[in-house]
Amino acid sequence: MATTEKEKERITEIRNDEIRHFNTFCAIYTLLTNHQPQPHVTGSCPDQYVNGLEFAFEDEQHTVDFYLDVADEAKDPFIKERFRNAAADEQNHAVWFLSFLQKHMR
Repeated sequence: MATTEKEKERITEIRNDEIRHFNTFCAIYTLLTNHQPQPHVTGSCPDQYVNGLEFAFEDEQHTVDFYLDVADEAKDPFIKERFRNAAADEQNHAVWFLSFLQKHMR
């Protein structure tokens, strides 16, 4: 759905970051609980590109706040750092989604 190759490449990079975060958080969960996580999809995604950009921007912003809250509460320095790093990535993703959204709203 991306309208340019540059957008497609950036969104692919963001996707790869999200996969890395997921794998990191699964490893942390397993380390803390001795159980594998059982993730499931809880909602649907927009089927229009601009709506998807808006949804992604808002989701990234909420996720930044959540990750920073987790980092603030974490006692383990490794976990604290992983969540802070992920929050920084999410903020960067939000900026990219906002820039794509602004371009498409002109």
